[in-house]
Amino acid sequence: MGRLEDLIGTETDLARLSGVVEELARTLGAPVVGGYHVTCSDEAEWECVESFQQSFAEMVLPALKPGRRAVFRSINLGARYETGAIHVAEEHFATEDSSAEPKLMVVKINAHVGVRQTQEGPEYGWLDRYHAKSACCGALAALMEGADVPAVRELADTFASGGKDRLAVIQDPALVPPEHRALVAAITSAALQARRAVADAQPRRPTTPTRFLVLPCVTINRPGPDTELLVGRHEIDWTGQTPATSYEGLGDDPARYRIEHEHGRLCVQEGR
Repeated sequence: MGRLEDLIGTETDLARLSGVVEELARTLGAPVVGGYHVTCSDEAEWECVESFQQSFAEMVLPALKPGRRAVFRSINLGARYETGAIHVAEEHFATEDSSAEPKLMVVKINAHVGVRQTQEGPEYGWLDRYHAKSACCGALAALMEGADVPAVRELADTFASGGKDRLAVIQDPALVPPEHRALVAAITSAALQARRAVADAQPRRPTTPTRFLVLPCVTINRPGPDTELLVGRHEIDWTGQTPATSYEGLGDDPARYRIEHEHGRLCVQEGR
C-alpha cells in the first residue's frame, strides 16, 4: 500500500486519490470490492462524490444494475459516521463470490473545509457561495460556535471522546492559528469519525470474510477544482477468528498538527 501511504498528509487531486484506491483494490485481487462513502450534506461536496464514483466505484464495484455501479452512502450534516452503517454496507456486498475468498470493503469518510486566498495566505473555513461569504463546513463552524442542535451535539460528543477537550485546543490561538482553525477541525473530525467506524466494525464478524480499508479524508473546497487530504489509513482484517487492525496516519490530537504550504499545496505533519 505504499502509494496510498505516500499521500497521507499531502494535498492532492481528487481523481488521484480515488485512482490510487482503485489501483490498490485491483492489486489486492479480492473477488468482490465494496464501497461506503460518508460525506457532508453540503452541495460543495458534489465534486468529491463524483470523483469517487467515477474513479473508483465505476471501475471495480459489482454492477447493481446492468451498467450501474454505486457505493453505499451516508450524507448528513458534518459527515458523521452513523453507528451500524458499516455492517449494513458490508452485508450489501457480501455476494456469493465473497464466501470463499475475502472481499475488500473501502470505507471513505470525507470531512470538508473551504479555503480562500488572502494577501496573508490561505484562510480556511469560508467559501464564496453564490457571491456571498459562507461558512464551509457549516456544521463544523456551528460546532466551533457552540450551536445547540442535534447534529452539532453529536459532533461535540465525538470531539470530547476519550475525555479530551479538542474544541478548546482548536479555539486556542496559541495552539491553532485562527486562519487554520477550520482546517484543523476538519482533519480532527475526519480522524474521529473514522475511528468510530473502526470501533463499530471490530466487535462483529462480517457476513463473509472481509478486509476493511477505512480512509479518513478532508475535501478542500476551492474556487477552482477541489482537492483532498488523506488523513490516514485503517485496515481491519476480518478473515480469521478475531480482527487484526492497523493504522498509519495523523492522530486525533489537534494540538499536534503542523500546517505548512509547499508550492501552494497543503502539507500536514504531526509534532509539537
